[in-house]
Amino acid sequence: MKSSSVSSTPAQNPLPRGLGLVTSVGPGLVLAMSFLGTGDLVSSSVSGASYGYALLWTLILSLVARTFIISSIAKYTLMNKHGDTQILDGFARLSPVLPGIMGAVVLIAGFITQATFLLAAAVGLHELTGGEWGGAWGRFICAIIIVALTLSLVMLRKQFVVLEYFARFASVAMIVAFIYALIKIGTFDIAGFVQGMAFEIPKEQNTSAFAPIVIASATIGTIAGNMPNLLYSGFMRDKGWIGPKYRKIQQFDLIVGMAPLLIINLLFWIVAAEFSAAHPGFSIGDEFDLSHMLSVAVGPIGPYLLWMCIFFAAMTSFPPQSRGFAQLAINGINHTVPSMRRFLGRDEENPAFRWIQAIVFIILPLASTIPGAPDLISLNIVGTALSTVLSLPIIVVCILLLTSRKKHMHSYAVNRKWQTGLLLLLGIIAIVVGVQIALQIPAMFQTAFG
Repeated sequence: MKSSSVSSTPAQNPLPRGLGLVTSVGPGLVLAMSFLGTGDLVSSSVSGASYGYALLWTLILSLVARTFIISSIAKYTLMNKHGDTQILDGFARLSPVLPGIMGAVVLIAGFITQATFLLAAAVGLHELTGGEWGGAWGRFICAIIIVALTLSLVMLRKQFVVLEYFARFASVAMIVAFIYALIKIGTFDIAGFVQGMAFEIPKEQNTSAFAPIVIASATIGTIAGNMPNLLYSGFMRDKGWIGPKYRKIQQFDLIVGMAPLLIINLLFWIVAAEFSAAHPGFSIGDEFDLSHMLSVAVGPIGPYLLWMCIFFAAMTSFPPQSRGFAQLAINGINHTVPSMRRFLGRDEENPAFRWIQAIVFIILPLASTIPGAPDLISLNIVGTALSTVLSLPIIVVCILLLTSRKKHMHSYAVNRKWQTGLLLLLGIIAIVVGVQIALQIPAMFQTAFG
């Protein structure tokens, strides 16, 4: 690829019209729904139930930050001077050791993330089918079924198209379910909602097992994103979006994809906050507290709505992220292992790709569903915290360095001063959040697994 800089923005592919506009939306929604998982449901619900609207600002801040960070990642992979199509290719230009470090982080944090998603999907499926059968091994049996379905899906040639349609359906189903729940509750504290935009950390409360700073950090880590942000470049490549002419449609795709994520998270939060206000002393310790909340608020159909949402949220995450994590891990390995560098630019042709995807990110997560394994809430909060500590600061700092230099970007794509300033601010926030979480890790492990 040519490395010379271009001064003017290349002509953009026009946005499709009519039905084509709907079908063109893919990577952003698949990515957003893979973000959603159960992390958002759990973090938003725990925050709303424990602290009302006091921490709502963390949700808004996180989604804005995530959108900007992902947009910056997309800008590099579409508009860099080197022809890189994977973001870790760019990291390698900053330091040859970074792809290996991030590959190791992906293997560790990706496994934890996939374990959380598989447990959530298994819990949802088990409860939707009665929740009594199979005894202590019922969830494990459900997890095996989900793993078998996922392995079948990832073998399809058009797996990304299937994931696109499933993500569209799941996003609509969850929005409708929680709007119905909010209507049944019948209250909405608009003043409290607005006041929740203030940047305040509330005092400790006895209704939550986790401290406010832990809840805030988990929300920021879950929604502002960390390592899963890097999956977008791979999803764009799967869609065929390579080169600067796709920047306009990519930006539209990202905004449209993030809109349902904002709506769903707000609905999770509002329902939990309004229910908690009407039932003082209520707290969420595990997924069954969430079920109880909706049972009381909505009636007998409430738990089914919850398990449906948990199942859809997890199943829009588990298959696509197994592919995305494997793409990132193998890209890091191809950069690090000399004998595998011949696969750079065509990472998925490395025979190890399918093995890593199937074993590390689909089969091994079955361990989370074995009787005696941590519950869903604990696994989610601790897993998110560890993933954030390991990856978020590195990602933000690297994206700042890559997109702010003419050495790496065409001149028309180099960050403007306000973009560099915002990334710098996000980098500082990421480091502060990482330090706060690191200091809380011993207490989190004791609370979650003690």
